[in-house]
Amino acid sequence: MSNICTYTHILLNPLNTKAKVKKATKELSPKEMEKIFTRVAEYFNVLSEPSRLRIMYAVCSGEKSVSEVVELCGSSQANVSRHLSALHKAGTLHRRKEGTSVFYSIADNATVEMCQTVCAKIAESLH
Repeated sequence: MSNICTYTHILLNPLNTKAKVKKATKELSPKEMEKIFTRVAEYFNVLSEPSRLRIMYAVCSGEKSVSEVVELCGSSQANVSRHLSALHKAGTLHRRKEGTSVFYSIADNATVEMCQTVCAKIAESLH
């Protein structure tokens, strides 16, 4: 088993996850939990667009310029830019400007690992 698989298994192990959730939410009021539920829904809303998942897949292998992402995703520059902006605003991607070029890279590895895990599960069900 590769390191990423081991790490993902540990990260997504139901016992570890339950313990983490219990510890993180132990002293939160119902009102504070409602804020968390709203933020989680917003988080998943950002990932609910297939174009954004394509962008995450493209940038997953390393920093890319907007034009590289456009080429890899096969979409219009305006569409890709709109989705890159949403992913950046959500904290999923880093943005770096160099002259007139803008580069994006992964800011949140946990999101990438979660997406990879879900993609693998869906892919397995297709076989």
